[in-house]
Amino acid sequence: MTDETKSGRVVVDEFFVGIRDVEGVDSKIVEKLISLHSEKRLTDTNIRNAMEQLLQEELGNIGERDGED
Repeated sequence: MTDETKSGRVVVDEFFVGIRDVEGVDSKIVEKLISLHSEKRLTDTNIRNAMEQLLQEELGNIGERDGED
């Protein structure tokens, strides 16, 4: 490890480079966060909206699977 101090932007960029490799993290959430970050739209509001959208999609998928019985 070096004694070089990294900027916050560099730390965040490094985090998003390695986030796909974190075990146990939902891939849809990861992809959505990476997308927001790369679009420079990673804000509290956009994250909440994206997570709500993913939740609604998942609830729709559950409803569709329940209808298959």
